[in-house]
Amino acid sequence: MKVARAILFGLDRRVIVGAVRVVITDAAPKIILLGADTFLPMPVPPGWDARAVLAYGQELPFRADEGRLEVLP
Repeated sequence: MKVARAILFGLDRRVIVGAVRVVITDAAPKIILLGADTFLPMPVPPGWDARAVLAYGQELPFRADEGRLEVLP
């Protein structure tokens, strides 16, 4: 188990919207929820040390209910 820093990028993948510390047991988290925002893994930006930091990009959440798919605001 180790602690790593995850940098959270906005929808455009250019602006950093936050940084959090995550605890990693076997593998990096597949998803980070920060409030109502969803972040998924993305490639580390060029020039960054991929061993020192994790990168996550914001995604718009989707909801699927009984044959219906909609985007949540």
